[in-house]
Amino acid sequence: MPTATRPIARLIGEQLVQRGVITSEQLRGAMEKQKLSGSLLGEILVADGVITESQAVEALSEQLGLPFMNVESYEIEKVVLSLFPEKLLREHVAIPLFRVNNTVTVAMADPLDLRTVDRLRFISRLEIEPVFGASSSINKALDRHYGKSGSLADVMRDIKADGDLATRTQAAGQRESAAVTDEKTPTRAGQVETAAVGTEQVEGLISAAEKAPIIKMVDTILRQAVDNRASDIHFEPDEQACYLRYRVDGILHDVPPPPKRLEAAIISRLKIMAELDIAERRLPQDGRFQIKFSDREVDFRISTFPTIHGENVAIRVLDKGSVMLTLEQVGFLPAVLPKFRELIARPNGIILVTGPTGCGKTTTLYAALRMVDAVQLNVITLEDPVEYRMARIRQSQVDAKAGLTFANGLRSIVRQDPDVIMIGEIRDLETAEIAIHAALTGHVVFSTLHTNDAPGAMTRLIDMGVEPFLVASSVIGVVAQRLVRTLCDECKERYDPSPEALVPLGLKDMPKGAKIYRANPKGCEECRETGYRGRTGVFELLETTDTVREMTIRKASSAELHTQAIRDGMITLRKAGVAKVVEGVTTIEEVLRVTEREFAV
Repeated sequence: MPTATRPIARLIGEQLVQRGVITSEQLRGAMEKQKLSGSLLGEILVADGVITESQAVEALSEQLGLPFMNVESYEIEKVVLSLFPEKLLREHVAIPLFRVNNTVTVAMADPLDLRTVDRLRFISRLEIEPVFGASSSINKALDRHYGKSGSLADVMRDIKADGDLATRTQAAGQRESAAVTDEKTPTRAGQVETAAVGTEQVEGLISAAEKAPIIKMVDTILRQAVDNRASDIHFEPDEQACYLRYRVDGILHDVPPPPKRLEAAIISRLKIMAELDIAERRLPQDGRFQIKFSDREVDFRISTFPTIHGENVAIRVLDKGSVMLTLEQVGFLPAVLPKFRELIARPNGIILVTGPTGCGKTTTLYAALRMVDAVQLNVITLEDPVEYRMARIRQSQVDAKAGLTFANGLRSIVRQDPDVIMIGEIRDLETAEIAIHAALTGHVVFSTLHTNDAPGAMTRLIDMGVEPFLVASSVIGVVAQRLVRTLCDECKERYDPSPEALVPLGLKDMPKGAKIYRANPKGCEECRETGYRGRTGVFELLETTDTVREMTIRKASSAELHTQAIRDGMITLRKAGVAKVVEGVTTIEEVLRVTEREFAV
């Protein structure tokens, strides 16, 4: 969807109301979300399911006076497609529809992108008439005419055809210097690093990594990860193979891997993209890079780690094109959400979100920040890294090499007259003490902590060295969360579980009106044969009541705090998961997988 100014977006909203596509209440709700997120109004309405993408684009085209065309209704001739390179069309989400004399009508996701229009005109030597088209329809048409974006198998055929590349890549990967040289060896343009391998091998790796088939293979691996909604990519070297896995919906899945002989060239290509030292194989390295796929910008955070069979590479995929979720969308139960909203509205105190790595803590923090009035309040964040951009919120990023740590950054933030502070994670005593001091002096502080449950956050802070009375005085609430995979709506199967299957959930009988489903073992095309599509959160919320504060001051154990919290009305992770099962959102197996067994109080 093209970038539009806020006044135009507002007029588009009014236009949609006048045409009866949305209601005035829906428009007001979307505009409130827009103030907090900075997203386009159309994107918010589409993400909330209020309108379709085609309706949003059609309204925008009418507002700007440019035609809108339904791409799917056109039969495009090959001679018209041959006027432009596929890569350019995919990169800018555009497709030619037809040619009349010396003018080609081109459907574009952003027909206001005059630079791209000029490139199309220059390449074809014809006049270009840009029109609006829905980006999803354009991408489908490109796939229909050109085929899906190249698979690894297609790229492998290209590499096999280049026997010289295969030979040089294998040789570069196998040669090791007998001794580590102390010379300074150039590893990439404009930078000199201490070499961990010989100069000849470095030059061979650079040469192989810059070959078109290797570049295409790496791009394909990254693109497929984004298309598959993967959160992580893993390259795992073994003695005779190099495995490739994607983490989708929290579960790792094997992907047909590239051959072992290409391992060195692929890893070198990734290092070049992340501006890492390709000559250094003995020490771990961290970096990041960004790629634009069609109309989506995606960040990749790369980490390398030396093993006995080669460098292990893990890549975190951060899709900037994803629309930030609301608290309702992340999965809070109706009984819990009002209590959490009340905590967010407090004038001061610490609110913690806890759970293991990859459980969605940051997403929940962003959803909470969307509830804060960033127009009337000064909101500052310190993150590692900044995953989403938010309007009217000052966001900063940790840079340990430059000396900007959570502790140092937080110490400076409190001098910036903030009302609300978000710290990516409390990792040490110094950061914890500054956060507590900020909370006790009239600030609301959001942060994350690694604990198994909500009550465990209190004992974790005390174990760090924070005085118990400070923890009790500053922490006003703790949210613990897990992510469960949601069933595919296209192929899920309804069934009646046995009484034995209900016992671990704490149920004696099937709840009245329950709709319990299980994943189809064969799956379908929509869920890529897994039976699941997407994830949702299960949450438990600990409110620091007077009793919990007293128990914290006397250093009660996590188990004792957990028991008291249940007595105070806390809905545990397991019970929140059971509610999702009863609603038909997820399965019994998923809830048991991510939550610990709970015993009666």
